Amino acid sequence: METPTFYTMLPAAVRYDKNLKPNEKLLFAEISALTNVTGYCYASNAYFQNLFDASTRTVQGWLKHLQDCGYISIIQVGGGAGEQRAERRISPLAGMAVVPQTPAKICATPAENCGGTPAKKCADPPQKNAGRLLQDNINTREINAGAREDAFSIFQQAFPGNKQLTKALIAFAESRAAGKHPLTMNAAKLACNKLKQLADEAHVRDRSGYMVAVLEQSILRGWEGLFPLKDDFVDKAPVQRPANTADRPREIGPDTDITEFL
Repeated sequence: METPTFYTMLPAAVRYDKNLKPNEKLLFAEISALTNVTGYCYASNAYFQNLFDASTRTVQGWLKHLQDCGYISIIQVGGGAGEQRAERRISPLAGMAVVPQTPAKICATPAENCGGTPAKKCADPPQKNAGRLLQDNINTREINAGAREDAFSIFQQAFPGNKQLTKALIAFAESRAAGKHPLTMNAAKLACNKLKQLADEAHVRDRSGYMVAVLEQSILRGWEGLFPLKDDFVDKAPVQRPANTADRPREIGPDTDITEFL
């Protein structure tokens, strides 16, 4: 068999398994490459010996370890009475969209996957881990997105027109979601009420600024709750424009010095 010139991909389950030797990972990649061409790998041990410059016993050990850990399936086809000699077919189980018709037996525990020898500490079957991790990631993204949308509407209703405070509340909600404890709708309402309570107890004039500082304190310290400020708060009355000072057209007469408006 000639050395193939096409490329292959190494799934993360195999790539990051510390129980596999580097050459065992390369062997899995080679099996996957040959499978992409023929549908299964029928290469002999001699092929792998020449490719990796290894002994027959070493190649057999690599194949057995990959099979025991649930990464490949090895079956014998044919070899019955009146038939040609049996053909060995090797199929990768990790990262493949199609599972072989006769997959290798995959046991429930890592020890069983390694032939009942706990000392080898093989990982769980890769297809089991991959499916569970993918579903967990999808569920987490959906929960975080839904929590952010619900919380945003609640924040707007609690503090209408206060963009700075709403922005700080959203940052707090995102901090909670990153810590895997996203705000529920009820928790978002309680957070708004807690901010108002803390501002009342602090007797500050700049209530909005104080509430923003409380939120930033929890974000910086990694807190899930809201608490009175531990640092000094520079309190000052918020700047407000009087009702009679709204922008209006300037009146310029013949004797007006226009430099006053520059």
